[in-house]
Amino acid sequence: MKLDFYTKYTKRSQLDEMQEQKLCKLESRGFWLLWWGHLAVIFIQNLMGTPASELIWEWALFMLVSLYMLVECIRNGIWHRHIKPTLGANLVGSAIAGLVVFVYRFFVSSYWPGALYTGVFTALLCFAALQGTAWLYKKRHSQLENTEEDKDEQQN
Repeated sequence: MKLDFYTKYTKRSQLDEMQEQKLCKLESRGFWLLWWGHLAVIFIQNLMGTPASELIWEWALFMLVSLYMLVECIRNGIWHRHIKPTLGANLVGSAIAGLVVFVYRFFVSSYWPGALYTGVFTALLCFAALQGTAWLYKKRHSQLENTEEDKDEQQN
């Protein structure tokens, strides 16, 4: 006896195309609201003096979700809706990350040389990570584009 209950009743969508698209938008907004909220909660708890050992599982979950999104977006050849993976965009993004870390560290420690060092190091590390992921994205995107063109040429 084959148990086909799951595929029979869950694979068939009860939504039309417009509802499906709206649901995808809602899920996307919900994910990003949760992601940014979780990041804010981690930083606020850290500012309030919560030891890092108590935040380890929240940070691990945050990093796991971030890594999942990174891998899946690169695997599917997706970068961003509005930003292209250019050198300038990566410079701006890493500068913003460095500035945020600088302000945060200065607020926590009130020692500006250490905060400046941390901010600059973060900006450099973020820039390297963005350039690396942009390279992976471009490589994967070209693979996906060439595969689709090859299939179209074979069909004609």
